[in-house]
Amino acid sequence: MSRLQTLREALTHAPDNTALLLLYGHGCMDELYLDEALETFDRLLALEPDHIEAQICAARVLLLQGDPSGAAVRVERTLQRDPQNTSAYLLLSRIHLTEDNKAKALEFYNRAVEINASATDPALEADLGRAANRVVMRERSAPTIEVFDDDDAAEMQQEFFDDPFDETAISDWRPETFFAPGDSERFRVTFSDAGGMEALKEEIRLKIIYPLQHPELYKAYGRKTGGGILLYGPPGCGKTLLLRATAGEVSCNYFAVGIHEVFDPYYGSIERNLHQIFETARANSPCVLVFDEIDSLAPDRRTVRDTQMRNVVNQFLSELNGLRSDNHRILVIGATNAPWQLDPALRRPGRFDQAIFVPPPDHDARVEIIRLLAREKPIARLDEKALASVTENFSGADLRWVFDRAAELTLADALHAKRTVPITMDLLQNIAADHVPSTQAWMDGMKQHVPAASQDALYNEVRKFMQAAPKKP
Repeated sequence: MSRLQTLREALTHAPDNTALLLLYGHGCMDELYLDEALETFDRLLALEPDHIEAQICAARVLLLQGDPSGAAVRVERTLQRDPQNTSAYLLLSRIHLTEDNKAKALEFYNRAVEINASATDPALEADLGRAANRVVMRERSAPTIEVFDDDDAAEMQQEFFDDPFDETAISDWRPETFFAPGDSERFRVTFSDAGGMEALKEEIRLKIIYPLQHPELYKAYGRKTGGGILLYGPPGCGKTLLLRATAGEVSCNYFAVGIHEVFDPYYGSIERNLHQIFETARANSPCVLVFDEIDSLAPDRRTVRDTQMRNVVNQFLSELNGLRSDNHRILVIGATNAPWQLDPALRRPGRFDQAIFVPPPDHDARVEIIRLLAREKPIARLDEKALASVTENFSGADLRWVFDRAAELTLADALHAKRTVPITMDLLQNIAADHVPSTQAWMDGMKQHVPAASQDALYNEVRKFMQAAPKKP
């Protein structure tokens, strides 16, 4: 029985228990049952009209439902009863920011900080941008700034001497690929669009989806939500697609960080960017944090001569440890085509302790991929199993190329005939027969690393795959 079901049953016996109602409302919010959450908080307020937390929670639900005006009314009721409530001012700042009134948002944010200097919201600071950061830093900085008559000079000195890891100095960084719960864009790609890889999909479900659905079971077994998963394998076999599909499956925040969002030409900036990224994830947990091409961020320090790059690896490992903050309810997924280039410390238990080999799709997976690629294409008598049989070791990208090439050649015929010409199975099979799988180069390179790492469990699945692969005649 889930936690929500347990609370729901308890409420049938004690429908006027305000503590149970509050717990149930929070549970509904966590699971994004927004209508039920709002109804629960309103029931609690009917019993106890001055319940501040219930009023603020109801306002948060209304904001999530796209009703900032209704949310503002609830917050103002709270402030009438408790004019010094910092949570209410922070929420009011978020509401005004949602309505694109940045000036008002800054005003209420600064008011919250004036009341309680520790009542900060890193995600809200990031959304408000540098203007908010500078106001907050002036209020919290050492009095040395005041010796300057020129405000710009004071600001420059503060930024120059600012602690790069000061929690009050959250930058205005925001990932380009960010999906919040309920964002319609995130559902364009789901696990159903990624053929095969069922074991890998189930591992992602175990790490982040099921813990959110059954928190009481995970608590009973002493398991925390989140952790690390490392995906590795040949290019074009679906790692990036699977990472994107994860956004359509999880009911929490999703951050996909591009390498260009981390690297910076200025000394020390890369470490700071990594810290900002993890702090943003922690401030928005539960969430999935994704790093593609992770070998560029954490190369083996034994082969790196650049001091700055060694510092970057150290910083990345420190963030994964969560030494300064708790990474609970954060699932970090990294993907790489070159696992042998990763620093060994990255795979220590507690970091990326689950390494999953993403091989070229097997016969059944190729059949599924072929069906997906054949959708909405004029193909005459498609035989998925026959095509799958002649595409051994083809990656998903290789199979897509076969269909794209066949469509290109057939389109040329259609233009000359001035009518739709179907793509034939013979054409698909002939193109496949002339194509060398792109995974072959990766496998040839891997053979140089597997013997040297014979005791490394990371390569067990690769070794099994290579031994099971059919021998060429």
